[in-house]
Amino acid sequence: MSVITYQGTVEKGRIKLAGNVRLPEKAKVFVVVPDFQENAVETKFDLAELVARMPPDYQVSEVDFGKPVGKEEW
Repeated sequence: MSVITYQGTVEKGRIKLAGNVRLPEKAKVFVVVPDFQENAVETKFDLAELVARMPPDYQVSEVDFGKPVGKEEW
């Protein structure tokens, strides 16, 4: 079995290879991710700790995300 390496990035959950690289459909691939800790994805957040990190002068404000672009309803 021969091996060739390509560099890429993850964008919106998909791996985007650098350059104009096209792999054949159902190609067998191996993903090596440097400097990544798998347990970081499973991190549970503590709401009290997150709130404690908010600045004391934080003010809530309304945010406009624009017109609906899908099937969302308001």
